[in-house]
Amino acid sequence: MVNATIELLNSAGMAGATLIAIGERAGYSRGLASHHFGSKSGLFRKVLKHITSIWTDELQRNLEGKTGLGAILAALDAHRDHMLHLPDHMRAMNILWTGSFDPASEFKPNVIEFHRIQREAAATWVVAGQESGEISKDVNPGSFAEQFYASLLGLNYQWLVNPEIDLKASIDALKLNIVALLEAKKPLEREIK
Repeated sequence: MVNATIELLNSAGMAGATLIAIGERAGYSRGLASHHFGSKSGLFRKVLKHITSIWTDELQRNLEGKTGLGAILAALDAHRDHMLHLPDHMRAMNILWTGSFDPASEFKPNVIEFHRIQREAAATWVVAGQESGEISKDVNPGSFAEQFYASLLGLNYQWLVNPEIDLKASIDALKLNIVALLEAKKPLEREIK
């Protein structure tokens, strides 16, 4: 049913992803989705958890053994590859995230929690880089994490709306900007005369 929901979110949006349509798409009786998930919001929470789990596993594989700036760059590569490999997952996730703007959204807490975890991970990478000396101590880890994540969300949105955008080139440019922003600069050595 999760896969049927992802398919319907991509083809019919939130309005078309009804429990009846999802049950029928999954090949089950019309009421089985209601029975298992209780509500459309319950099913959407399950879909978000499923997509998030796949992303988290992929990210962890890419981060293995990396810290600091290396982790940040690996996360960007993982993000790009995930977007290109599973665009339907990313589109469904973004549709659900947008749905969480609704004041009545029951799955808004899931979206808030996911974003918090992502920001905390990015801040941790900065702190590790500062401790190793590769990232400037002048960088505020929390502020960087907010801007880093906002950049990724913006790239998601632009690419999902217009796949003509060169996602690889956009990620590569973001990587260059991040390296320039974060790298610890060696103090200028004065000539002693």
